[in-house]
Amino acid sequence: MKLSIIIPTLNEESFLEKNLSSIKKELSAISNQQSAEIIVADGGSRDRTVEIAKRFADRVCISDKGRGHQMNAGAMISTGEWLLFLHADSVIFDSGMRRMLEIMDSELRTSNSEPRIAGGAFRLKIDSPTPMYRCWGKIAFKIISSAANMRSRILGIAYGDQGIFVRRDIFYTIGGYSDIPIMEDVDFVKRLKGKGKFIILNECVATSSRRWDREGVLYTMIRNWILISLYLIGVSSNRLKGWYREHGG
Repeated sequence: MKLSIIIPTLNEESFLEKNLSSIKKELSAISNQQSAEIIVADGGSRDRTVEIAKRFADRVCISDKGRGHQMNAGAMISTGEWLLFLHADSVIFDSGMRRMLEIMDSELRTSNSEPRIAGGAFRLKIDSPTPMYRCWGKIAFKIISSAANMRSRILGIAYGDQGIFVRRDIFYTIGGYSDIPIMEDVDFVKRLKGKGKFIILNECVATSSRRWDREGVLYTMIRNWILISLYLIGVSSNRLKGWYREHGG
């Protein structure tokens, strides 16, 4: 079983080196290096992102800007039976990587024609090293993470910062990521669920708090809940993108 880890980037020099190093260290500790590959799909970075990616990743590709475009481009040059799409500012802990690989290997060994598990994601943990959040911020981010995880359990929907993994054959069966400006991750998971079970692992992905740091904790939380609610009741991605830009996105 081979895993392809696909990371879309755009001006991510401040996070990429640390996170790629962490991923490579975890992989080397729990699996044969030949059983995994790291692919960075860049959308035209103007900083040192591509330079860093070439040092740490197995493959680097350049595509049109936009997470959907970039993740599809990364998938096209991948060779794994399973694909993991991971944001550049997110890290999977050792226990999560192990659990995911166990499920992937088991699924490939036991499924004959129709897969039992089409894909999945992790629970969310928001990581903030910012000094201003050392006290009350830890509590706030724990509440936000818990609310996001509850939403995932109830709705069976995950965001991209939760680390979405999928069987390669199913990825292509459903046409990969849609060319839409926002909510490409939610759209993808909704279509993925039509091909098999979508699971949320108990293990966490730690994602940077930079959005909340930049835009404000309460505002970002409320805006995100409004966006997902509107999208799920049928408001188009293009309309949501316009509203998102008007409100600091």
